[in-house]
Amino acid sequence: MKALQLVKPRQFQVVDIDRPEIVDDQILVRLEKAVLCGSDIPKFAGTWPGLHYPLPAGMPIHECIGTVVESQSPRFEAGDLVVAVPRGDVGLAELYPAEAHRAAHVPGLLAQCDACLLIQPLSTVVYALDRLGDINGRTAMVVGLGAIGLLTTWLLSKLGAIEITGVDPIGWRCDAARRLGAAQTLEIHSDRLVSLVDGDPSWKAPDICVEAVGQQMRTINNCLHLVKHGGLVLALGVPLEPIYPFEYTRFFRKNLHLVASVTPPDETTMVRAADLVARHEEELAFLITHRFGLDGLEEAYTLYETRAGERPLKIAIDGTGWPATGGREQE
Repeated sequence: MKALQLVKPRQFQVVDIDRPEIVDDQILVRLEKAVLCGSDIPKFAGTWPGLHYPLPAGMPIHECIGTVVESQSPRFEAGDLVVAVPRGDVGLAELYPAEAHRAAHVPGLLAQCDACLLIQPLSTVVYALDRLGDINGRTAMVVGLGAIGLLTTWLLSKLGAIEITGVDPIGWRCDAARRLGAAQTLEIHSDRLVSLVDGDPSWKAPDICVEAVGQQMRTINNCLHLVKHGGLVLALGVPLEPIYPFEYTRFFRKNLHLVASVTPPDETTMVRAADLVARHEEELAFLITHRFGLDGLEEAYTLYETRAGERPLKIAIDGTGWPATGGREQE
């Protein structure tokens, strides 16, 4: 079967690989479509620490929709359309293995809609906000309005947060945040915002400050500055370095709470996210802004990384049209 392999930073090659084997409580999925995630970009660009190229065939993608072709789980059977996170993030293959606890059925209403690609990232947001307790009536700020920050803004609004502020230096991301429930947006980098509000008695600090940028070390400390005394900082941005400088004295003196959240441990939040997308597809569908085939994958990743004069929020990949290879076929 075919797969795409990142043989060096920014260069994919079509390769032939063996069909994956699955064991108890796993499923084998035929890729139908996928969507790029900001955490994929450092692997594509060669800036993720500790990676050695070529990467394993199929990396780096994990937000995938496909059809079950083989199942060792009682929850799924052949023919089911699922959102399923590939084992090892090797979703760029004709067939990929997934753990059943990291998969959910795609609701029938979404079977023909690209909005189903939002289920997996939204499940990460559902799980994160669950960890904050009752949000109703609390003020919130989201720093970083990429896809995760925008989905966080939307769900905060649905859960009853008030006076939601989005912070991002890119204007069209701010426009999207207002469309998704932000009461106001600040088209500014958080470094600059901190310098403006520190010591300003008129600054209305939020109860909750969400760090949704990641991949650098500054923004988590900016959130410590921006949140109210006794408030809560939610760390959602994916870190690249194992150790970060952290303003511990500020954290300590402000009596703050810090919650870090990443992959949900089981399928329950993915099932809930699937239901949310099905019920609110018309509100969320605009987040899928670009579509590419597998033969345009390098272009898609480059656009997501650089924006290249366009306005990408989420970039969908059609996983059904495989380029030819000149190598051996193994089935």
